[in-house]
Amino acid sequence: MELLLLSLCLVHLSGSTFADRNDRGQVERSPVIRVKEGNDVTLPCYIKNKNIVSERFEWKKDGKKDVYLCERDSLSGQDKEFKGRVSHFASELKNGNASIKIRDTKVPDSGDYTCHLGNDQIFSVRLVVDKVAKLQIEKDTKVGSDGVLLQCLVSNASPDFQLNISWFDSSGNKLTEQINNTQSGKIYILKTTVKKSDDYRCVATMDELSHQVDDYVTVKDEDLKNTSGSNIPLIIGLVALAVLALIIVVLVIYILRIRKRI
Repeated sequence: MELLLLSLCLVHLSGSTFADRNDRGQVERSPVIRVKEGNDVTLPCYIKNKNIVSERFEWKKDGKKDVYLCERDSLSGQDKEFKGRVSHFASELKNGNASIKIRDTKVPDSGDYTCHLGNDQIFSVRLVVDKVAKLQIEKDTKVGSDGVLLQCLVSNASPDFQLNISWFDSSGNKLTEQINNTQSGKIYILKTTVKKSDDYRCVATMDELSHQVDDYVTVKDEDLKNTSGSNIPLIIGLVALAVLALIIVVLVIYILRIRKRI
């Protein structure tokens, strides 16, 4: 229990603990650490009241990939996908801290990590790297429409979570909302039509992952002029074409009658 509590101090994550071996040398359970793609993460490995400066320790992913091998403060035997992104806390080795830091995490980094310290000590942790949703806004000032159409497109969301997309005006009033259960590779679109100039904000939230992305778009008076009333020139043009066609028909009939008389 003391080991568990000390480990919790190393990682500022609610509910994160790490497992050790049982009497038969088996890893009993692995905690889960979640991180957003692109962020750094620390994976804990700690021995109470022990100086491990001169000891060898190594980290592996999924039981086979060499994440980090440290022996007398030298590094070797590292898989290419982790090169340049993993480091340990050299000044903390004297306190038994064999934790590592992975920088710029990527979705493929997700997996089960084990820390081997000496011959007997093994710590295990599961890392989950969540995709960071991408948000894009499109503004459509279509001729003859009743206002400016705004579209909020959300992609790259981690699957199997709840995604909430909302449109707001500059005063914080919610214009429309859409709630989805995310699926891999799917793009989610929330539309709204606005009829006044303002700054409009689209927000995409995944509460379970503490993720939120947002963006703004400005609708100007010129945008609204291009929609409401913009069909008048088209109507005038159509009427002019109709009148011209009628004149041509009348002239043709008149010429034909004159030729018959001759």
